[in-house]
Amino acid sequence: MDTLRNIMLYFAVPTVALLITIGLALSATVLVLLLVLAANNNRKAIRAILWVGIPLWAIGLAVAVLPGAPSPDPSIPSGTFNWIPFLAQRERDLSVELLANLGLFAPLTLMLAFVWRRYAVFKSTLLVMGLSMSVELTQLLLRNNRASDVTDILTNTTGAFVAALVGWALLTLVKRQGAPRELTQQVSILENFSS
Repeated sequence: MDTLRNIMLYFAVPTVALLITIGLALSATVLVLLLVLAANNNRKAIRAILWVGIPLWAIGLAVAVLPGAPSPDPSIPSGTFNWIPFLAQRERDLSVELLANLGLFAPLTLMLAFVWRRYAVFKSTLLVMGLSMSVELTQLLLRNNRASDVTDILTNTTGAFVAALVGWALLTLVKRQGAPRELTQQVSILENFSS
């Protein structure tokens, strides 16, 4: 186990927040592209983007949440699970961490809006709840100085739910009204360039 700790990287909270911000910006760009492709009913291109986007998101998730911390969380002893929501936030300011947790699963649920046509919000929220529980259980079992916390599950699931609603609403709107002409022209230029 000590060998595993020595090879794991750790990113401080500001670095994780920056990585998640970059990930969300890239996700917003991919979302616009997916919406334009959906408006043009280009399912083949949508599938290609999702085949790359979802695994890249999963790699980013693993890099962000699995490495061990250099020192244990003072509010939650290592090897235990905190069942009290927002306990650590009462002891110190964790607003960056809360925002990061809200955005962590948003890219996945935005992409899943293009995969699951029926009940996408419900399915995405349930999936993220299960994935978030798995992440917390893995952190608990690894004993890598990471806090296993119900707050993370709640904020991950809430962020995913909101993102799934946004993804579903945007996809529904684009399918009904079509994409703005300027975006469609830019995407068609990209499609011609890649051909």
